[in-house]
Amino acid sequence: MSPTAMSGPSSARERLERRLVIHKAWERYVKDATEPHEVRSDVIASWRRSRELHGITPELPAPRQSLGPEELEARREVDVVYRLACPILEEFAADLTDHGLVYLDAQGNLLSIQGDEAVIEALRGIRFMPGATWTESSAGTNGPGTALAVAHPVEIFSAEHFVEAWHGWACSAAPVMVPGDEAPLAVIDVTARWEVHSRQALHLAKAVACVIRERIVAARAVRAEVVRHAFRAARQSGEALLAVDALGRVIARNGAAERRRTMPLGPMPVALRAALERSVFSATAPRSDEVPLELTGGACAVATPVRFGDTPVGAILRVAGPDPRHRDSPTPPSALAGLRSAFDRLQGTSSALRAAVELARTAARTPLPIVLDGESGTGKELFARAIHAESARHAGPFVPVNCGAIPETLIEPELFGYQDGAFTGARRGGAPGRFEDAHGGTLFLDEVNELSPRSQAALLRVLQEGEVVRVGGGPPRAVNVRLVAATHRPLAEEVRAGRFRPDLYYRLNVLPISVPPLRDRDEDVILLARAFLAEAAVEVARPGLRLAPEASAALRRHSWPGNVRELRNVILRAAATASDDLVTARHLVIDGQPERPEDHHSTTPSATLRGAVLESERLQLLEALGACGWNVMRTAQRLDVSRMTLYRLMKRHGIARPPRASAGSSGLP
Repeated sequence: MSPTAMSGPSSARERLERRLVIHKAWERYVKDATEPHEVRSDVIASWRRSRELHGITPELPAPRQSLGPEELEARREVDVVYRLACPILEEFAADLTDHGLVYLDAQGNLLSIQGDEAVIEALRGIRFMPGATWTESSAGTNGPGTALAVAHPVEIFSAEHFVEAWHGWACSAAPVMVPGDEAPLAVIDVTARWEVHSRQALHLAKAVACVIRERIVAARAVRAEVVRHAFRAARQSGEALLAVDALGRVIARNGAAERRRTMPLGPMPVALRAALERSVFSATAPRSDEVPLELTGGACAVATPVRFGDTPVGAILRVAGPDPRHRDSPTPPSALAGLRSAFDRLQGTSSALRAAVELARTAARTPLPIVLDGESGTGKELFARAIHAESARHAGPFVPVNCGAIPETLIEPELFGYQDGAFTGARRGGAPGRFEDAHGGTLFLDEVNELSPRSQAALLRVLQEGEVVRVGGGPPRAVNVRLVAATHRPLAEEVRAGRFRPDLYYRLNVLPISVPPLRDRDEDVILLARAFLAEAAVEVARPGLRLAPEASAALRRHSWPGNVRELRNVILRAAATASDDLVTARHLVIDGQPERPEDHHSTTPSATLRGAVLESERLQLLEALGACGWNVMRTAQRLDVSRMTLYRLMKRHGIARPPRASAGSSGLP
């Protein structure tokens, strides 16, 4: 908002009278050190600091200190708060007239000034320009310098400045204060000629500082979440991790780092801080996800930046262990593996998987809707999370919703929110839906094919209008969401069968990605099994677990109807039950029965009474599923059981949707 658009509380005459009163009081103070009652106490205190503490004289022609051009540019490059603030400053300054909007760093260095060009040019006459230092120790009483000194918003009008050369100006300044930091991180100033300076300018300065503060808080929340997950993942691995902020302070360290006394909390050594500034936090630093560093004493570390948008707001340092005997030992899954590339979690070398991953990488760079098509357990949510993490929305929320697990009567309140009293049991005051939760990020709708016709219509309306109306009414709420949908049944078949709206299908199915089943990824089975075994070894605290050859052979023979999820569960169970470090075939429980690779004459399940009952139950399930077109909701109604009970029965019998005719070895187009 432009100060000229705001009607100030004082007229031109009142401003003139105010200036004359203050100027006379300033003259008395300068000449005979009389502290006048007409001037505010905080201004008198600043005058006193300027004269007695800093030795400033009223005749000072320009600030005492300033940065050279190269140092100014260097400050701009490494000041993370400034880089976070830049888009906010540009937006607020776009329509300013008669005023300048100024950003100064925590040391009082003026890094940018925007707004009315005539004002900016006139301010150069007193060196109120980028590079100058406007602390009280450099320039006496002034808006930004005094705001930094007292850590709260101030207005300095005309002769309230201690230096006479500044008397032609008025400035309103607000420090950027963030909870947890005692000192300001920056200061925002709105400056104009005293004749036109608006009293509302202080509100503008405080508003800009508030928006910047909230952006910093959001960035720190993202950093804290990344640190929390990294530390938790490294708990059993023995890796020493340090979390640092953009100011070069160690803000957290895990137990391994404490035991090794890697580095204390607080400021890092100057040389290391400078190295981090150059290689991680500088705007000109190469965008790299792993930056090698040398610590004090010759130890090595790898820094992984934590970014908020395109701005690095911190880093996680993985410190190499001091014992060289462990260099060649198997490394457990790294706490930072997911930070290097989100797609790295999609492990496998098969052509079918790599084609799907490459298509997903391409899709991540666009804002278009995506449909992930694949059987249950193939890892569709992992794909969705990787797409989100590699997209322009990665700093926003990722909100997953399983449409098949929510009763039809509750799916709309879950997705779109509800007003107070919208239905029996509704929370007092209402609640936002998952679309609102995902604003600015990605909404992942799993099993979207299970939505009822009514819910499909409501979803289509939201996608078309870009806004939601909560159940029970209320005003429309704009939502900016990237939608990723997943289905275990081809939506084209659902459309032909009349179970899915064609218009919604064409709205969603802009970028379809087929996630291949595990049976089409033979070469990935053992690779995944070993990766899951390494994870399981950490979870059950049994390092050194490995697969016996006969176990690998048994895994290769299985068709994996439950896909990657089934394989992971089999490996986790085997890791927990193996009697020694070697996981053999007898430790593998597949389809509810131990695998017996050498015994081809064992009794089949139907050869016993219990087996016959189970086989009969299995055939009934298959018949009902086939009659209902493999629609879980209709099958559950036909069998008069809940949907969750049906899922449990299907899992018990190893029943998964049969492969489509098009699912072959050719991979993706």
